[in-house]
Amino acid sequence: MRRQTLLVVTAVIVVALLAIGTVAYYEFTTGAGNSVSSPSNTYSTNPIMQPTRAATTVTNPANDLELRLSVNTSSATGVSVFIDAYNPSSSAANVTSASDWVVPLTGNNGAPCGDDTYAQNPTVGFAIAEGHYSSSNVTEAKLLDLVNPSITYSCSLYLGYASPTGFLFQPLSDMATSYGCDQPRCMSGSASTGLTTSSWAPGTGYWNQGGTFISFPKGTYTVLAEDQWGDLVLAYFTVS
Repeated sequence: MRRQTLLVVTAVIVVALLAIGTVAYYEFTTGAGNSVSSPSNTYSTNPIMQPTRAATTVTNPANDLELRLSVNTSSATGVSVFIDAYNPSSSAANVTSASDWVVPLTGNNGAPCGDDTYAQNPTVGFAIAEGHYSSSNVTEAKLLDLVNPSITYSCSLYLGYASPTGFLFQPLSDMATSYGCDQPRCMSGSASTGLTTSSWAPGTGYWNQGGTFISFPKGTYTVLAEDQWGDLVLAYFTVS
């Protein structure tokens, strides 16, 4: 996969529709290493007729930022995912950079542009794995390639550009300004990423490294979201 700057390249792909079921429950791990499973909250939405939406948040005890994950599923559009690092305080939050990723991510796992996993110092990232994983074995997950390896993506500079030493988050926002960069310019932007129906790829499958699109086979899938401060959130959807 190749990346350039400024020119945006969009690929349009036609795929078969899938019946994607409901999110069953969430599990999350904080940067302090505490693993918590929520009760089995079942969202009894008809997976064919109606969309399903569920969201969860975990707060880092060291910097008070929230790692937020939202998952939507629909038989018409597939799965969409949104992740951000959010400052819930009414005051600005000055947060020191870290690199405490629970699961190593690559530029093929998440979004090709934005403040995501291919960046030098991303704030947040995500991936999807086939199968059901928990915090105890998620490091063993085989992550699917969501990014087309045969496309050249042209990307603007991102929040984590130039290896900043910290971020100043706006109150009640995921918008931040980086500082302490190793380049003349530091960036401002949203500490967020995700997969939507209007993004670079359909939420109905993944790519192999030969550039062939594969629709999600039937089964259970794990969505993992994490940030550079060691927080991890897992969610699940099924394809039937």
